[in-house]
Amino acid sequence: MRINPGLPLLLLLGPCAALLPEAHIRKDRGSTSWISTRACRWLGVCEKTQHCVQLEREGKAQHQECHTDRYKLLESKERADTSDQANKIPTYVLDYAPLVYLHSGEKFWPCDITEHLKHVTPHLNYTPMAAASTGLNLTNLNKLNEYTNGRFVYLTSDDNVEERPDWLEGERNIPDDPQELSKKVAVQRPLGIGGAAEIHGGHSDAPAVLVVINKGHGIVDAFWFFFYSYNLGNLVFNVRFGNHIGDWEHTLVRFINGKPKYVFVSEHYFGQAYTYSAVEKLGKRPVIYSGVGTHAMYATPGAHPYVLPLGLLHDQTDRGPLWDPTLNSLTYRYDHAADSLLASNITPTAPTEWFYFNGHWGDKFYPMEDTRQYQFAGQYHYVNGPLGPRFKHLGRKKICQGRTSDPCVVHNWLPPVQHTRVVDGMGEGEDWNEDERDPPMNGR
Repeated sequence: MRINPGLPLLLLLGPCAALLPEAHIRKDRGSTSWISTRACRWLGVCEKTQHCVQLEREGKAQHQECHTDRYKLLESKERADTSDQANKIPTYVLDYAPLVYLHSGEKFWPCDITEHLKHVTPHLNYTPMAAASTGLNLTNLNKLNEYTNGRFVYLTSDDNVEERPDWLEGERNIPDDPQELSKKVAVQRPLGIGGAAEIHGGHSDAPAVLVVINKGHGIVDAFWFFFYSYNLGNLVFNVRFGNHIGDWEHTLVRFINGKPKYVFVSEHYFGQAYTYSAVEKLGKRPVIYSGVGTHAMYATPGAHPYVLPLGLLHDQTDRGPLWDPTLNSLTYRYDHAADSLLASNITPTAPTEWFYFNGHWGDKFYPMEDTRQYQFAGQYHYVNGPLGPRFKHLGRKKICQGRTSDPCVVHNWLPPVQHTRVVDGMGEGEDWNEDERDPPMNGR
């Protein structure tokens, strides 16, 4: 790192010095102490409304949150929940819920996790677990953890997925046309939370999953998860890579003192983070785009290259059917420190047991002797089904998903051209390394 000689020595010793060429402290309204500002900059002792951010040399407004060990996410004295509030979803979480544009050419639409379980049999690697499959549903899925702690359990399709059975495609879950909905009586949010909701997107029969986490210091994370029974990989030279059964995608909206500050969208192993002010909105709700086939999520329509140069491997997004997840979702509050999930006041009967399933929501990658499988340059036609929402780094301090050592760049502008993202670990499945699995395997 080149050192700017104009920077004070104490600034270079601050928590951001090891990461950033230049740094400054952004103070929220109400934090005016000169001493506390310098303490945050030099020693990392930040007030809860202060955030350490990076400015690029060129003056572009791209920045990175910088958290230190002094930032205690879940100290009990900082947590706002009380016993009678623990399952409540704040109204602002719904007010600023994302709207998702699915691709106009999509073939594999959102799916209901309840329906998904009707068409799979748990396998221990490649061995069917017939006895364990009887009556499998969302209230007992965690029982599969009794076998190798669930680590090598795969919910394997009962059908040949190459034949594209109806349940895999989810066509009946295409969101309704919001223009048609607008001609009907105003749609109310579940249980009337927040009153009448302005309709911008359509209702899907496939419920989304909302997980809200109070992390203290005025920070509340709202994770919106979207499930698809099939992920269709992308083409490279007319050869398709990365198909898998089961697909969990997510968008995270981070609130500070009840105000939306950041939005994260998941893309394969990685993703992009933005300030709330940067992203496209309908009304005040962030707009997200889902890639055709892969369902990777982006903040803009168009082509999004990743891994390979020259755009050879890329996702494609556009303004197809618009999905409003607030119209049908399973909603929860989650205490990450205690690994405790509660059905919220909005959907109080929503099952919680499925959340603790430690295994994979689809088939194990097919062996090479399977005629459906092939491999080229370390990339497989079929890869492992994914782990569930509990393993999406819900306790993250930084807004970004990924390894704790990875940098987290937060954009406050939407780049007109997407650069190719290169990420290690693509190929044989979608597992994190063992030391990156979050939370630790605990047998629940």
